Amino acid sequence: MGNILELDHVTEKTSEHGTAESDQIQYSAVGMKGWRVTMEDCHTLCNAIPVDGKEEKLEDHSLFAVYDGHGGSLTSEYAGENFVRIFSRRLEFQKYAALPPQGRKSRDDVTGIELLKNALTESFKELDAELRIVQSKWNEELAKEEEEKKEERIRTIRISSEESILRRMERSGSTCVVVLLTPSHILCANAGDSRAILRKDGKALPLSFDHKPPNLPEQERIIAAGGFVKGKRVNGDLAVSRGLGDFSFKNVGEFSIYSQKVIPIPDIITCPRDKAKDEFIVLACDGIWDVVSNSECSDMVQSILDEGETNITMVCEEILDMCLERNSRDNMTLVMVCLPGVKMSQKNFPNGTVVMKRRTARQARLLETQAKITAQHTADSIKSMGLDFSSLSSSSKANNSNKTGVAQTQYNSLAKRADSNNNEQ
Repeated sequence: MGNILELDHVTEKTSEHGTAESDQIQYSAVGMKGWRVTMEDCHTLCNAIPVDGKEEKLEDHSLFAVYDGHGGSLTSEYAGENFVRIFSRRLEFQKYAALPPQGRKSRDDVTGIELLKNALTESFKELDAELRIVQSKWNEELAKEEEEKKEERIRTIRISSEESILRRMERSGSTCVVVLLTPSHILCANAGDSRAILRKDGKALPLSFDHKPPNLPEQERIIAAGGFVKGKRVNGDLAVSRGLGDFSFKNVGEFSIYSQKVIPIPDIITCPRDKAKDEFIVLACDGIWDVVSNSECSDMVQSILDEGETNITMVCEEILDMCLERNSRDNMTLVMVCLPGVKMSQKNFPNGTVVMKRRTARQARLLETQAKITAQHTADSIKSMGLDFSSLSSSSKANNSNKTGVAQTQYNSLAKRADSNNNEQ
């Protein structure tokens, strides 16, 4: 029957939270394994970006990312641990950090923004190159380990071991969506189908678009590299056409990194910040987006804030629970970044009260549903036994508050049926 997980295990969550820009920005990240057996998501929260070779950080810059791994967690975990390191040492970012904060040829004009866009793109490429080496070393060490033990095994054991090696070979991949906040701009770099949105003046604006194999530009590149799209997947296998890792889809030797079936090159969207209208940013993996749209997610978050919730970690947890209730079957990770223009209720409820009230209501709905299912199963069982208590419905209603009366009525009905059967015999 496969692996069945208990509900409390399914809903177990991990979280992180913090502030940035002198506490003007609050952020939180919550992850939940959901119905999957393993957790393959990861995330990055960086409230001040280091500059390689300098002691000072860019305190008014922050970076947030979500990585949705598949085929294992090595790629997503490595990305989560190393993206900021790679980005901070990029020459393009160092040139950006050396610019004046404002004015002509500064960080907030075209010169600075182009440097950041290039730094992000090159960081994706460099991270992917590092991952190729990491995965290759992993597989070499695994093969070496098995080779050393090979002579000690009889053939049947060796065959079993070789099958195990194939399962353990590192071939994982991951999506990657990154949001970079500067004092003047929001930049989002995305490869894959994790997604980011900005709620601005009451509306949900996309900061990224999914990279799916059937999309025409993606499909054309896949076919040109000798692949095909089947069942909305690359070679009938991979559900995204861009991302980190997945090197079995990046093996056409004569093609550049930009022309492989799957590429790590991000699309980048840039928009100026409006501190009065920018409310919050949500980054999430497809475990969220499979069951809610951009606008639905934005409105769900705002409705919880409108009810008076001020704990954004609890807000994130509630969104994950709502998606689970909508039958999301995947790992789920959500990062929420509250910007200065966020609209919070002034009801001043204690921290977490609103979400706890929602959880109680959800539990009541669940119990009610379970009771209805149990009642239906009981009714079906009684019917299959040839017993019919439909004639008792009026008596049951009249005696609804008196359990003894109902039981007596049922007994009398059964006794009457038994007497009738005896008379016929």
